[in-house]
Amino acid sequence: MVIGITGAFLWLRAFISPSGMPAPEVSVPLYSLLHHWLNEMPLLATILGFCLVLGESFWLNRIFSFHELVLKNSSLSALVFLLLMSFLPSHLTLNPVNISVGFMILIIHHLLISYNKPEHLNQIFAAGFFTAIACMFYLPFIIWFLFVIISFLVFRAGNWRAWMAAFTGLITPYLYFAVWYFWHDEFMSKAMEISVFFGNILSFPNPFHIDFWILGGFTTLMALWGFVLFRSGPQKTVELRAKTNIILWTLVFSLISFVFSKSMAIYHPALAIPALAMVITGTLIGLKKTRVAEIILLVYFLSVLLNNLFIH
Repeated sequence: MVIGITGAFLWLRAFISPSGMPAPEVSVPLYSLLHHWLNEMPLLATILGFCLVLGESFWLNRIFSFHELVLKNSSLSALVFLLLMSFLPSHLTLNPVNISVGFMILIIHHLLISYNKPEHLNQIFAAGFFTAIACMFYLPFIIWFLFVIISFLVFRAGNWRAWMAAFTGLITPYLYFAVWYFWHDEFMSKAMEISVFFGNILSFPNPFHIDFWILGGFTTLMALWGFVLFRSGPQKTVELRAKTNIILWTLVFSLISFVFSKSMAIYHPALAIPALAMVITGTLIGLKKTRVAEIILLVYFLSVLLNNLFIH
């Protein structure tokens, strides 16, 4: 209840004056369909975006608690995730990246489950499949297929069957769309469009404003603090260390895929938020003086709230 009310305050201005969904930049059929349906109904898009982010926060919190990636069973990681996902006013609507974050959480869920299963091909197939589905909303997410491959190395569980399961899951949705485009004589034009998209890197038509750099700097400092505490803290079990490393690898792939973000660059940093939420939550929980953690959260909340309501 408290998390929902907190999120509603952060999204209040978006509910009163919704900004609408960002336009699709390249061939992303599922997001294009959503944009076609909801572009004339910005309030509905904002409500759906809020419900999506709120659901993702509780789901990620449950994953962290179930796999013991945070030390205590609390809803703090859900609150931190919600604050980070409500980082800027432009994020307060349904957009390709917050949809992709949902699929990322789903992929992480399947990969973490696969660690303790001797026959984990279903989870590996699902991870590849949902990577492809996420690409139908946000094309640079295709880079995250390498994240699935990296998980084999981290978990030391890769074999040729796992590789084939992941690749089969990835290409399955594309086979259906390839047939659809071929049937409508659009296959070559779509293939060329995608080729041009990935051939043009580091092009950011929408500049980052000062509020992004200020809040982003604050967030980065907290994350670095948490990362140092994590590395200098008590030794974890092999399983926990592997699962934590999987989450941390998402930061690397967020950075790699950023070079293809183009007009979505302002939204793209949200892909790093699940890992940031884990690190920052671990930092706040590990503080011996809980009052310090409360003050940090309050200052961060007020900063985001003021930016969303009045400054930007």
